[in-house]
Amino acid sequence: MFIRSENLFFRPAWPEDRAHLERLDVPVRHDPLCPELVPQGFVITMPETSGTRLIGTAGFRPARRKWEQRIWLAPAWRHLGLFAEAEETLAELAGSLPTLGDGGPMPLRVVVSERQVELAA
Repeated sequence: MFIRSENLFFRPAWPEDRAHLERLDVPVRHDPLCPELVPQGFVITMPETSGTRLIGTAGFRPARRKWEQRIWLAPAWRHLGLFAEAEETLAELAGSLPTLGDGGPMPLRVVVSERQVELAA
């Protein structure tokens, strides 16, 4: 799944991203390539004329029948209004995610803030 907002581009994390994630010093709990913590994570990039720049990670994790947003931005990209844009983009996406049921396997494997998002039934 690929998601474009006004300034950001969210895409699945690929093994080729490992070196970039290490250079950014992404905390383990936000590592989109760590399947135990983030079954399917996204990287956040900022498209530029000379290519794309990886600036953070995002996704969701299940938390008490709700999808919890997880967003992490590299320090150089904080305080620029991008975190709010990432939150809004993930909130829109959350509306299309399957509802979490009681028990059983998770219907979706997908991780930036500690804000929880309720899904529409």
